[in-house]
Amino acid sequence: MNYEELVETRDVRKSNKVKMPFGFFHKRQIDGKYSNFVEFLDELSDNILFAECLKKDCEIAAQISDRHQLHYTPNAEGSDGIYAVAVEPGNYLTVGQLLNEVPSVVAQKGFLENTIKDLMELTIKLNEKEVQQVCFAPSNVFVRKNDYDVRLLLHGSPFYRLGAYDTLYEGIEEYIAPEVLRGEVPTDRSDVYGLGKFIEYLNASSGMPFYLKSVIKKATAEDPEARYATVADFRKALSQRKATFKSAVTSLSAIAIALILVGLFFTLTPDTEMVEFVKPVEEPISEELLDEGFDPSTELGAAADSATIAEAIKEYQMKDSDKIDEKKIREFEAKGEAIFRKQFSKEAERVLSGVYNSRTMNSGQKSFEDASGKAMEELVEKQIELSEHSALPSEKSQRIASEIIEQITERKKAEMSKKGE
Repeated sequence: MNYEELVETRDVRKSNKVKMPFGFFHKRQIDGKYSNFVEFLDELSDNILFAECLKKDCEIAAQISDRHQLHYTPNAEGSDGIYAVAVEPGNYLTVGQLLNEVPSVVAQKGFLENTIKDLMELTIKLNEKEVQQVCFAPSNVFVRKNDYDVRLLLHGSPFYRLGAYDTLYEGIEEYIAPEVLRGEVPTDRSDVYGLGKFIEYLNASSGMPFYLKSVIKKATAEDPEARYATVADFRKALSQRKATFKSAVTSLSAIAIALILVGLFFTLTPDTEMVEFVKPVEEPISEELLDEGFDPSTELGAAADSATIAEAIKEYQMKDSDKIDEKKIREFEAKGEAIFRKQFSKEAERVLSGVYNSRTMNSGQKSFEDASGKAMEELVEKQIELSEHSALPSEKSQRIASEIIEQITERKKAEMSKKGE
């Protein structure tokens, strides 16, 4: 017995059968070697319609030339129908098993990103063939044990005719799109939902990155029409949010460095001269936008927030282009910018107050650097969030955010100088 067979023997003894939607995934010893099998539930193997659906799914899998698609061969038992399938060789386990045995794997470099990327790419190929995976539950997504490379096996949509989705997915309903559980035909939007729920599961232990929350929220909307239309659109949205976040981090990184240098300055030179400080005036709204009675504080209602402004701009832009008043658009944008400045200023004041205080400033360089880094991360997330709600271009919101941070930093420096005189 070679080393691989020894490892497989140990794994088989440890957990011989793993429950998945269609039955049990397990290894069976044949002629001294272990092979992978899926043994179907009795109520499925005795169903003639299930056998037809399985053959259709097997044909689909055979057409997918992607290493992330597991291929299989049905095994017939006389006239009693198909009771199991033999899966291609390899040492596989479900994602649920993996995270149960090695929970720290989610922190390994590239694991989350590669798993999501590979699943999306394969799902897009399936959807192009009008096939939906339907279920991305941890018990229905596999990985190869030696490198955690993701794999899919059986697909969901070919079994729609069974009308037994509620039975197949019992206990894992949270990973299935609501319309599918209601008996409706699966669509690409159903896979968007399933992938969104799977991404939530992967990030459960470490926490969903703040800048992705809105994307996942849309992907997992109860109403199919409120989700992304395709997995490709979902993937694009994730990619754009990541790129926006990285861009914002880069634009504010210089400020983070400045904060650290300021901290060192106060640490090394505690006795500083008093600095006279004049609070910078916030960038005013152009007077021409206030002509003809437009008042950004009242035009859309005194209680209008940034989300209201963004929605107003969106609805206005959807009108006939010949009737769009560019001046009106600028008025809405000015209102959005004013609210962004006010909201971001409030957040920046709160966050930077946690950096510029006697406790943090006197706790040493390392503590100050850590506090500064965390402050910048939080401000970047807030800038992205408020930018989207205000319908401001990313570049403009980054510029305004930088200005506000610099203004507050200067004021905090002056306050610290005055206290140390």
